[in-house]
Amino acid sequence: MNGFLQRCKRIAAAILCLSAWLASPAVSAAKTDEAERLYADHCAVCHGADRGGYIGPALNRDETNLTRAQVDAKIQAGSGTTLMPQHPTWPRKLSGKQRGLLAALITQQPKRTLTWGLEDIRKSLVVSVADEATLPPRPVYPIQDIDDLMAVMGRSRYAAGRDAKVVFFDGRTHKKVGEVPTGFAPHLMDFHPRQERWAYVRDDIGYIHKIDLYSLKVVRKIRAGLNGVSLAVSRDGRYLAAGSYVPNTAVILDAMTLEPLKLIELRGVDADGKMVESDSGMITGTPFADYFAIALEQAGQVWIVDLNQAGMPITPITGVGRHLHDAFLSPDGRYVVVSSYDDNVNTVIDLAEKRIVRKIPAGCQPHLGSGAVVRSHGRLIGIGTNIGTSPCEPHEVSVFDMHTFEIVKRIPVLGPTESPAAHPAAPYIVVDIVGTGPSANKIQFIDKQTLEVVKTLTVAGTLGHSHFPEYSARGDYLYVSARGGGDRIAGLESGRLVIIDAKTLDIVKTIPMEVPAGVFSRLRARAVVVGMEPAAR
Repeated sequence: MNGFLQRCKRIAAAILCLSAWLASPAVSAAKTDEAERLYADHCAVCHGADRGGYIGPALNRDETNLTRAQVDAKIQAGSGTTLMPQHPTWPRKLSGKQRGLLAALITQQPKRTLTWGLEDIRKSLVVSVADEATLPPRPVYPIQDIDDLMAVMGRSRYAAGRDAKVVFFDGRTHKKVGEVPTGFAPHLMDFHPRQERWAYVRDDIGYIHKIDLYSLKVVRKIRAGLNGVSLAVSRDGRYLAAGSYVPNTAVILDAMTLEPLKLIELRGVDADGKMVESDSGMITGTPFADYFAIALEQAGQVWIVDLNQAGMPITPITGVGRHLHDAFLSPDGRYVVVSSYDDNVNTVIDLAEKRIVRKIPAGCQPHLGSGAVVRSHGRLIGIGTNIGTSPCEPHEVSVFDMHTFEIVKRIPVLGPTESPAAHPAAPYIVVDIVGTGPSANKIQFIDKQTLEVVKTLTVAGTLGHSHFPEYSARGDYLYVSARGGGDRIAGLESGRLVIIDAKTLDIVKTIPMEVPAGVFSRLRARAVVVGMEPAAR
């Protein structure tokens, strides 16, 4: 009994000590440095390297309206609908003292101003395979066609660690053929347009990973910025472009060596006449010309970078919108359709004439994802998804003619949508219902000819999310990422990849996965836009 009382006293003393520490004045510079390291290791991937917000909210004294004790409690409690795990997972990662250091940092320190210049990028290069001639001449795993590869971004329960990886499947057999660890949550993938063995992955901490699809190994990686998601390969495969949120830059690299060639500071005059620094929204290469198109989110401009002229000069297109994000190309690559969140429009830019040719009215907060273009009754139509949540009613998918850019139809759907899927051999356009509403576990199927929702399929559990649908190379299967909401310790579902027969719409297989996200078919390397016929080899 005495031993029990002694333990109780020690626990009570520890609680009092932590409470006093949380209420104490600003911590020392040494503790601030330690807190910054903890933040970089555990928080920056979601909340921004500068603490200014990213996938998660901003964490700094000017924008966080929580006390130190409340921040500490939030770290322990987590959030069931996000990548921030709930108690008791985090206590195995962070001690009470470490949580206290983070709480002090978040509530006492302002947003950081960080730089990451051309020399920083160059020094961050890591070469894992110095002699690429030693790599295998063909895939080391059984697969009929390299286009059958389906790559799934595994974000991991912590957005970092061993479960942060790209997982590869054979889209015919649905067998896993391998995985590539990335260390931090992978966000998106792009493919070399001319050499089938190369792919590039951008993770949420800013690295670009050059992957050999034959051996499924990272051969090189480089940190293009401190946060950011945009990535594109030029039409001839010579260059990569990657944009960042921290700092506000874009960099152009040699696609083979990842050597940085040009750093572009993203700043311009916004719609209100103010000079602003801007996050990098979409970046796209185009088969129409040796250009990169870069969206400056807050400046509302799209910059066209000419890769064939000395110095890679930039032509700015102004007045595109108030908050730019995703985009997709017309099938010939001449036009780029850019979503503008705050204007509820999709702006069409002619890359040949370098001017705006149309602003298409959209639903609430358009978010085009990778976009989709399909043929319907002989007409090419573009599919516009809209991510806006409450009070955005009604929720709809915008359909517009890809020649005249006039609205064809507005299709009512169950909720906000993010990532349309289509394939020339499949009868349906598929949209994911996103957000945290009651329908976020569903996907909807739109008939290409009638442009009506003909099927709604529940993919995830009651509190789950179903998102990022992608057709396999032949259009006979649909891959969907699904994950549970809430705490697994409470018995709620974990993540899984769900595979659906594209004709019958039956679920044919589910594969457990830790926080699956974006799905990318290798066929994208030969298709200018999702939903259209791929180019011949």
